[in-house]
Amino acid sequence: MKKHLSFLQRCLVFLIDATAAFFLYHIVAWIISYFYFFPFFHGFLLIWVLYYIVGYWACGQTLGLAFFHARLADGGGRCPLGLRIVLREIFTSLPGIVLWTLGWHYLFMPKSLLLCLLCCVLVAFRKKVFRISFVRSDGYGLQPGQLSGKKVIGAYLMLMVVATAARMVNTVSTNNVDSFTNTFRYAVPRPTLHSVGKYVDFLEKDGCRDINDYVLGLFKTYDHVILCERLHTEMTQYDMIYNLVTDQRFVDSVGVMFTEVGNVDSRNAYKTFVSTTFPNDTAVEKGLASFLMDNQSVHLLWPNTNWFNFLNRMYYFNHGRDKQVDILFADRNWLDRSLLYARDSIMADNIISTIKADSLKKSLTIMNYRHAYLTPGNCGYYLERAFPGKVANVMINSSGISLPALLLGKEMLVLLQHGKWDVACEQVESSAFAFDFAGSPFGKDAFDHFVLPWSPLNAKCYQDMFTGYIYYKSPSEQYISMGYSHMFDPENVEKLKERNSVLTGYSMRSWEFLKNGLYRQQGTVIYYEQACMDNTVYLAVCLFTILIACVMLVACKHSVKQI
Repeated sequence: MKKHLSFLQRCLVFLIDATAAFFLYHIVAWIISYFYFFPFFHGFLLIWVLYYIVGYWACGQTLGLAFFHARLADGGGRCPLGLRIVLREIFTSLPGIVLWTLGWHYLFMPKSLLLCLLCCVLVAFRKKVFRISFVRSDGYGLQPGQLSGKKVIGAYLMLMVVATAARMVNTVSTNNVDSFTNTFRYAVPRPTLHSVGKYVDFLEKDGCRDINDYVLGLFKTYDHVILCERLHTEMTQYDMIYNLVTDQRFVDSVGVMFTEVGNVDSRNAYKTFVSTTFPNDTAVEKGLASFLMDNQSVHLLWPNTNWFNFLNRMYYFNHGRDKQVDILFADRNWLDRSLLYARDSIMADNIISTIKADSLKKSLTIMNYRHAYLTPGNCGYYLERAFPGKVANVMINSSGISLPALLLGKEMLVLLQHGKWDVACEQVESSAFAFDFAGSPFGKDAFDHFVLPWSPLNAKCYQDMFTGYIYYKSPSEQYISMGYSHMFDPENVEKLKERNSVLTGYSMRSWEFLKNGLYRQQGTVIYYEQACMDNTVYLAVCLFTILIACVMLVACKHSVKQI
């Protein structure tokens, strides 16, 4: 006698098959890793769909169905069974629907919603449309070709063991084990050297130019260069920026840098600070801390150590020199936030008006994230429109945003291009170099900088978005830091309280932790947070799989007729 699966049985089948596909993904990812890095989000969903198709087509059942001695029942139809299986799983299985809805690099909302609606309609009528059902045998004993419940459990657990071994081998073979000795929880499979061969070949042949030579070389073609900053709080990038702007060639031929950070109305106050002779280093730091409290722009407090250190170092570089590097702040003091939506155009106008008023021939601008883009609505766009063909923008090696984490309501940084750029750049002896995106394999890659998946920018390549790329320090060598000397001196606290009384949505309590000293966090923790989460998820799935296997074992012992 044939019977359909009950609701609880179908739930258990789904869980068995979902976890089986999860482990199969890791096995496949390891097998093909030499040639291609298989990203998890799309990779797992694709393997899950293929698991259903191959299982139904080749065996008439999946691992979950085999446990209940159930298999596919063909209700007949005009189309061949194989085609109906493929269409059914592509358009009506859970992984298939997620792939159609969220699996695009660029989530064009109307298209995604339309596809999701189509899939949901097909799900509602899929039994009639595809004429496929699943039934189980209710008789005693095993039918020819059927596996016993215990053998299914054994195969299920063996799949987990093989996948775990594959993941471990993949992780060890693609990581520098020494670098993860104390942070092993952040170690996950990375792209192999062979899979990034074209990037390495480019870098070794003609892609590694000295950073200062490269940026200064851009000024031969362009009048204005924008550097796209990493996280505002990242420290090492300002060592690179300092080395660039204090290069004598920069001082002589450019000599001007605009910064997103800082209030345009504080420019003269900063010049006064630079021209002041202080009795000792402590007095310099106290004076700079006091100046910064008057130089806020968008936030209640700008506590980033790199900005304080950079201005401090530039004080010593500029003080007493005839030819100085002018640091010109581009933002405004946003106590009145009614025009905050126009911040990019206002910053750009402050830069453009200064260039024209002072007849500046060349300039360097430091902007963070999208403000450096030359696409509409961003500061770089307005600069390019004011000086067409004369603006270049260069990206400092940075990070992207995790789509799965974003869907869960959390912002989590991830390495660009799933880490393949970093693997390639790590093969170069130098940890500091630059190159043009145009004509490089890097430039042809889909744009995945810190940009939301439904942004039209996802349809672009890197060479469409940036002129060049600077690689300076690997992610694990980078770090963030907040806090600086004399930040909480009594007179500075009073200034903060006064500002806090005007700004809404801010609280001085948010910065209380800095009274204990600098807050520092290593790049491994920043950029490999998702890696840590991936390892946690993998361990959780393994434990859940063992729990499912225990449930299956209990079912075997107590219900011989219903297995």
